[in-house]
Amino acid sequence: MQTYFRQISAIVWKDFATELKTRELFSSMFVFAVLVIVIFIFTVDLSITNSSEVGPGVLWVAFFFAGTIGLNRSFMMEKENGCMQGLLLTPADRTAIYFGKMISNLAFLTIMEAFILPIFMIFFNIDLAPHFFPLILVIFLGSLGFCAIGTLLASLASNLKTRDIMLPILLYPLMVPIAIGSVRMTSKVLSGEPLADMMNWVGLTLCFDIIFIGAAVMTIDHVLEE
Repeated sequence: MQTYFRQISAIVWKDFATELKTRELFSSMFVFAVLVIVIFIFTVDLSITNSSEVGPGVLWVAFFFAGTIGLNRSFMMEKENGCMQGLLLTPADRTAIYFGKMISNLAFLTIMEAFILPIFMIFFNIDLAPHFFPLILVIFLGSLGFCAIGTLLASLASNLKTRDIMLPILLYPLMVPIAIGSVRMTSKVLSGEPLADMMNWVGLTLCFDIIFIGAAVMTIDHVLEE
């Protein structure tokens, strides 16, 4: 088991070392997420619209769209540098490669979200401090499911010539339950409702997280060998 965790940590460390050297992944995700929020700010008239009703949808659109760029870019760099072939030639378990890439993608997405939340708070004039801990839990559950299925599909799409187009086509329909659950929970949290009153949405999102991770573990061998 220690060897398995060392394999996962080695892949995560490699991705962080690459990102620290290039800074391509985080910068592209952050700039895109900021652009999405700014575009919505100039589109929606917040003087006649409740920002706590519109804001959660805008926030998750920014997270998911920017996260898709990160997923695509992370596997594109592996292909361009021939790193994926090197990983497959090692004795590392295929699921360790999947979990290593998923943790890396989740970490980069979480860092981007940490920078985006203050910008969202300023533009939408919403005080996130009273809702900090339930909001963090909701964002983690939504981001985990997004990265679980997104990492699997990004590894599949990386073998295709039209990978930039195929990943959103494959990913977005499958993540609809997580997107709906995340937006609804965020809306309720920002409205001041306790997390205990939305356990049905928490359970739904958590179930999809587990299902997507389980499906990835069962299929990643075939996906990476193709």
